[in-house]
Amino acid sequence: MPAVEYSVPIPDENADDQSHTPATCRQAALRLQPPAPPTNPTDGPVHDWFSLSYRNYLVLHRALMQSMPTSWQERMVACLEEFHDAFAHLDHPEAFQVQAATEHQVADLTVVQQKQLGITEDWFHGELPPEHLAGDELREWEIKHEDPNGPVYYNDGRELDPHERVLLPARDPIPHYRRGRTYIEPHRPLV
Repeated sequence: MPAVEYSVPIPDENADDQSHTPATCRQAALRLQPPAPPTNPTDGPVHDWFSLSYRNYLVLHRALMQSMPTSWQERMVACLEEFHDAFAHLDHPEAFQVQAATEHQVADLTVVQQKQLGITEDWFHGELPPEHLAGDELREWEIKHEDPNGPVYYNDGRELDPHERVLLPARDPIPHYRRGRTYIEPHRPLV
């Protein structure tokens, strides 16, 4: 949270005006108080931390968490246990499948990446060129029928927005925790 600067006028003892009466000082003191915390907890620090992303989950690497100092791990485990206890009354999925990935806009994918994700593109509004066309005639037909606004993208029959973000599986650069034997030095010393 950005720092908030507060200023209060200092009374001039020789001044004849009444600008620093007890009522005026109370008003100034009220202005000095920091803003009240949000009344709805969903607008609090976790919401701020996720920022404007649309992410619905937080994934933490076990190898990195186990590499943190023991005091940090104790605080983290206490928070996780408190979180678990607070929502133990809800049904939860048995497991999640998590995979490292890179994020891309559909329109920026290469042909190979589109194929990997099962995405097809249609430049001709569902029309197919006549089978007898080839070479220059085929290219002439394509130019005549090509959508000037670009292709329409599909995945499993569902039309995709060209700006929609999709995930392309990738190698995870963080090593596996290897039953607690993987240690990765934290970037800065922690207490």
